[in-house]
Amino acid sequence: MKRADALLAVKTPTDARVALLVDDELASRTTQQTRLESQGYTVFVAVNQADALSRAKLALPAVIFVHLVTGATVPLIQALRSDDSCRHIPVVVIKDQLPVRAVPGRAKLHAIPHDSW
Repeated sequence: MKRADALLAVKTPTDARVALLVDDELASRTTQQTRLESQGYTVFVAVNQADALSRAKLALPAVIFVHLVTGATVPLIQALRSDDSCRHIPVVVIKDQLPVRAVPGRAKLHAIPHDSW
């Protein structure tokens, strides 16, 4: 059993620092997982909708971060909202960002501070 799977087995819904990261791109997933862990989250990872639904039901994370390039983001959120055990979990959609120089007429990009997660 992998370490993350072992943690899933003992996870309680009261743990506010547990996050589920759903990302189908390895490089992005690694970067986002490192970022969340540096902010104190215990991060469980899913790579597709089926994996995400299964892990969300088992772990009952405090928040779910979703970055799916395949277009499965909306169906995943709909599936989470239709499940009684998952519908209360906040979902944050992570978008790819263009470099500032690639956005005409924009001096800077704005992001939501991690404290608002």
